[in-house]
Amino acid sequence: TQHSTLKTMIDWLVQSASAHPCLARGVAPVGLLSPAEQGRMAQFTFEKRRRDWLLGRWTAKRLLQGYAERRTGVRPASDAITIASAPDGAPRVVVEQPAGLREALAGLHVSISHCHGQALCAISSQAGAPIGADIERVEPRDAGFAGDYFTASELAQISAADPSARDMLVTLIWSAKEAALKALRLGLTVDTRSVAIELGQPPHGPGLAWAPLVARASLAPGE
Repeated sequence: TQHSTLKTMIDWLVQSASAHPCLARGVAPVGLLSPAEQGRMAQFTFEKRRRDWLLGRWTAKRLLQGYAERRTGVRPASDAITIASAPDGAPRVVVEQPAGLREALAGLHVSISHCHGQALCAISSQAGAPIGADIERVEPRDAGFAGDYFTASELAQISAADPSARDMLVTLIWSAKEAALKALRLGLTVDTRSVAIELGQPPHGPGLAWAPLVARASLAPGE
C-alpha cells in the first residue's frame, strides 16, 4: 500500500485485491459494507464489476478510517461509513451515526479508480476543491486510440518524445484526462478532447517521479 498527504491537502491510497483473499473472490469481507452497500452489491450481475466495486470500497474506507482517526482519535468501523453515489455518479461519503464521525468526514471530496486488480482512492478536505483520480496500467494501445481521443497538442507531445516513451505518455495523458473529467464531475459523458493535457518535464532514468501537468477544459455552454 501507499499513502501520502500532499501540501494541497490530498490523501491517497493504492491497494491490491491480492492483499485480501475475499476481495480476489468478489466476496465482501466481514464488516466492510453498510446495509445500504450490501443492497447495492446484490445488484451486480457480473463478477468483475462486483470485484472492482468491492476493492474500491475497501480502499476508500481504509483511507477514510485513517483520516477520521487523525481527526477524532478513534478509528471508525468500516460499516459505519457508506460510500454512496451522487446523482452524477461521483462517490460521496454518508455517515448517519455517530455524530463525531459524521462531522469529521463532512464535505470530503472523494474519487475512486480501479484497474487490473488495483484500486486508488483520493480525498480532499478543501472546500471548493473537487478531486479526480485515475489509475491505469502502462501498456500498448491501438494506434488509433490517441487519434480518436487526444487533442492536436497532445498528439504533438507524443510525437516529439522518444518512441520508447510512447506507451507511458499515452497512458499518462489518458489517465490525466479521466482524472480531470472526474474532478469536473463529468466523467466520460463529454468529448475527451474538451480537456487538454500539457505535460511537465517527464522523468528520466529507470525510476518514476512526480512531475507536474496542466489540464485545461474548454466545455460548451451548459456542460
